[in-house]
Amino acid sequence: MLDHIKSKITDLREEERRTVYTAYFSFQSARTFKYSEWMDIIRGIPVRDEIRIFLESENEDSFIMHRHTPEEEYRAFIGETLDDEMIFAKIEINKKLSAGHFSIYRFQKFAEDITSLPTGEILKVFSMFLNETETNIVFELFDSINIFYTKTMFFLPLGNSEILCSFNRKQRLLECRDTSCFYNQDAYELLPDDFKIEVGYEGNPFKDLFLKMETVLAASLIASNAMIQDGQMKLQIMGQRSVEYTCRLNEVNGNPVLYKIYDWIYSGGSSIDKAIIARNIICLHCKYEPLLSLDIKVLSSIHSNYNLYLKDNVAQYLELKNKVAEFISDIASRTGEYATELLDKFKANMIAVFGFLFSVVIADIVSDQPLDNIFTKDITVILELILAGSVVYLIICYGQSKYQIKKVYDSYENLKKIYDGILTEDDIRECFQNDCLIQDMKKTIGRSEKIYLFLWIAFLVALFVIVESISEAPVISPFLTTIVGKIRK
Repeated sequence: MLDHIKSKITDLREEERRTVYTAYFSFQSARTFKYSEWMDIIRGIPVRDEIRIFLESENEDSFIMHRHTPEEEYRAFIGETLDDEMIFAKIEINKKLSAGHFSIYRFQKFAEDITSLPTGEILKVFSMFLNETETNIVFELFDSINIFYTKTMFFLPLGNSEILCSFNRKQRLLECRDTSCFYNQDAYELLPDDFKIEVGYEGNPFKDLFLKMETVLAASLIASNAMIQDGQMKLQIMGQRSVEYTCRLNEVNGNPVLYKIYDWIYSGGSSIDKAIIARNIICLHCKYEPLLSLDIKVLSSIHSNYNLYLKDNVAQYLELKNKVAEFISDIASRTGEYATELLDKFKANMIAVFGFLFSVVIADIVSDQPLDNIFTKDITVILELILAGSVVYLIICYGQSKYQIKKVYDSYENLKKIYDGILTEDDIRECFQNDCLIQDMKKTIGRSEKIYLFLWIAFLVALFVIVESISEAPVISPFLTTIVGKIRK
């Protein structure tokens, strides 16, 4: 930023803290800067940042420049200084985070300021940065060509495009709140992912610091309960036994294994189930080594135990789905049987009626009476009573069939309700084939019932008409004729 004026100035001293950049230098009045040179410096600063230039002569005359200072005022100030007089300058830039971008004018100075802070304060600084943006943050480096970034923080040279990232920070924070209890997470609303360097470079001043922050946060979110307070980290891991661990933050050494455990817990699957398994294994290993010194063998042990857990669950899950499939198959079989029962009873009824008719005919043949005197009044009455009984039998059979089928459908719905608390919605839809099978069964059975009922009723009506037509003494026809006659009159 000041490289093009260094030949005119002396005693340059630069400082950069979290939100303020300051540069001090001096120059002779005889070699003063043009107004346009100061404006070039000011225009090189992003609009989101506020810049002020303080000028003071040896006679203690002072002048302040900013973005809208008129040229005439600056010339008036310079005109009052002597050629051999020294002018002392101070450039102060108040940096603001806007649209996810933040300026760093002297990266090394900025890094020195951050790394000099206590660990708890460093966490608060980055928590402040990340809480002011909805997604990730881009630190624009004005004096560096090196690139490094994490999943949420990008340190890029000025003018470089932002690197896109699909990491959902808000969702991960919610998962962490559900799985572990980090008591003062509101003050340190951070994730290990915020400090996990994805791409770096040799000599990065933040490398060791970010590894340390990553380790502190990973340990806090693996633990059942965690608290950072008064420069200390207090952890409690509850598994097969309870383990408590306390250490000073400034004594923490970076351990990438803890991040790998954390990342495994919260990347896919049930984070709660994974956390329980991880804590059980960690509790066993903490008998022999401190929590922050866990090695890759612990992670391998966690993976192995989780695979065993999955195999056991998969076996139970498949067994459960097989039972559901068997039950649905049984329902389909029973429903089909209940539907065909109506046809069987119709056939039995036909056989009974025709059996009676044949017995009457045979009895008449062997008797002394002629064959045309079969359907006497007594036979007609008996036969029509049989037909009336057949109607009653039809109603009873139809009601019984509807009741049996309804019980099957009810058992199907009850089964769905039972497994609603065991299987997911997708599993239930898959097991029950999205109710397609039961809907097809209802349509098929409904169609079959209508056909059987139509045949049965048509048979009874046709037989009744035939009996009345060929009978020597019809019973119902005269009665109906009399009623119709009265209605007409």
